[in-house]
Amino acid sequence: MKTSKEFYNVCKVKESVYHIGSTEGVFMDLFVGSNQALLWDTGYGFGNLRHTVEALTDKPLIVVNSHGHLDHACGNFQFSDCPVYMHLKDKKSYEYFNSESARRENIERVKDTKDALPSDFDEEYYIHAPIIPILPIKEDDQFDLGGITLTVKEVPGHTAGSIGLIYEEEHWFYAGDAMNPFVWLFLPDALSLSIYLKSLEKAKTFNCNQLCISHHQELLDYTILESFIRCAKELDYTSGIPFENTLFPQYKARICPLKGADQTLIGQVECPAIVISEDRLLEKKS
Repeated sequence: MKTSKEFYNVCKVKESVYHIGSTEGVFMDLFVGSNQALLWDTGYGFGNLRHTVEALTDKPLIVVNSHGHLDHACGNFQFSDCPVYMHLKDKKSYEYFNSESARRENIERVKDTKDALPSDFDEEYYIHAPIIPILPIKEDDQFDLGGITLTVKEVPGHTAGSIGLIYEEEHWFYAGDAMNPFVWLFLPDALSLSIYLKSLEKAKTFNCNQLCISHHQELLDYTILESFIRCAKELDYTSGIPFENTLFPQYKARICPLKGADQTLIGQVECPAIVISEDRLLEKKS
């Protein structure tokens, strides 16, 4: 069983860019410029992510959250001395998922899962971790790290405040959960299908050739957006598959896969799907 300092796996994508994952199936990303570094998301915070980051760089660190969900921003407490940015439309969700009650639920959900928690996990410290204040971020804000430039893009849908980062030098788009082969549009902070589709079409206009998402290990060819767009445009809710959701069972949704794709591969890149509640089929303002 791994200790908190051994909890995360590091994949070096290229010089000074790292994809950091753990047993929860969520990935964070670290960009190390010549002047400073930027950490994209902090995960659940079960392991010692701070130790992992400091083993890779001693540069001054900025933290940017793609959105406010538990698996992307609950590790913020480990970076209380760093500036932490998030779109303010996700502030309410962020505060909820970082509450003591939500943190207790995080632990209870994984307690019986092998290797889900480090061997030296401090349950009480995690539950009572402080909610780190966030700094606002918006469309076209830019971080110049020194040789690495990251530009913020607003891509609402999965949440109202979902953002992505364009890695300008490489033409890569880091989308968080804003667009992926199994996108959720059913939690209370999700917006309508039409808004999600607008974000997909917006992302298609970016001058990018690779897509990096937070629940996939490899970079994806940017043309995958075409299948995501088709899935949204052709969505058939009545034929959707009821979603057996153990994480948030109180919310009802259906899995609506891409028409004509191999449904044995639902949620994989070969068969993207949208998990959506009936009310999110209606127009809704962001």
